Amino acid sequence: MKNRDIQLGITSHRRRTDREGEAADLGRVVKLRDVKFRSQQLEEDEVGGLNDVIHRMVILRWSLMLGGGAIVVIGLAISFWLLSRPDQHSGEKAAAPINNEGMVRIASKFPSPNKDEALDMVKRAISNRDPEKVESLFRLGAATRPEVVDFFKNLEKREGEVDRFDWLSSMDVDGLLIEGVLVVFKGKDKTAERIAFLTPDSSGNWKVDFDAFARSVKPSWSELLGKGADHGRVRVFVGHDDYYNGPFRDEKQWICYGMASPDTEQLLHGYCRVGSPQAEAMEKLFSDGVETSRATLEISRVKDGEPRQFEIVRLMAADWVLADTSGN
Repeated sequence: MKNRDIQLGITSHRRRTDREGEAADLGRVVKLRDVKFRSQQLEEDEVGGLNDVIHRMVILRWSLMLGGGAIVVIGLAISFWLLSRPDQHSGEKAAAPINNEGMVRIASKFPSPNKDEALDMVKRAISNRDPEKVESLFRLGAATRPEVVDFFKNLEKREGEVDRFDWLSSMDVDGLLIEGVLVVFKGKDKTAERIAFLTPDSSGNWKVDFDAFARSVKPSWSELLGKGADHGRVRVFVGHDDYYNGPFRDEKQWICYGMASPDTEQLLHGYCRVGSPQAEAMEKLFSDGVETSRATLEISRVKDGEPRQFEIVRLMAADWVLADTSGN
């Protein structure tokens, strides 16, 4: 596993833009080359941290905005689990840009913010510490104003001050208008990255989706994995896996997926029954040839399953922004 390369992009493969002159963009996650999850080998690599992966995924990402043609992305010498430290394995591979000819925004209901406007919105949102201004800057979901303020206070302590903001442009997915801004934090030992997903509300006001930025999980990872909660809604990276064991041992009845999060070193296995609506929905994530994708999933434990084995009950979103929290 450690001698294989992965190529990853940061935005949706359903990218839409009507801006003339922009360079073509990478898909949500660029196609991997001859790589499948190898669960038997994962145990050796669980000491890694997926935040390092996100760093590798987005490094040189902004070069797409500055020049056309092919770009270079950092390839990680591990499988999708992406948990090895960057000082252990790294490499570079060229990734061809997507042909953007004829592509338009999903809808033109609201004008999109330009680069300067998008960057300003995100800067104001993540620097805000006034609870009274939270709702004007964020799409809250189930979060409260004090929770949002506390999150950003703690985030600065954990991941450091913001080093830079990089505009990712349009990231439309699931019928939503989405603009993306990469936020890079200095960190104590290494940089850390998060994506600010901007979506318009019903009045056309663009706001940062808080749950997507925070990579919200319910219940928390500690409750889901540490205390063995039965159900969860998780924001993860997902791709095909081949780990069949316990109640999921029959490959003819189950389809296996690997699931990983930047916020936990625990690696998960998700399963859908062959021919089920869940399996059909999951396969659409990979219909364009990508092998790894962001997704928001509802998962549930199955009797006699291993601690990190879950049945995928529902694909909530083909990214980390939920449609039911959007006004478009």
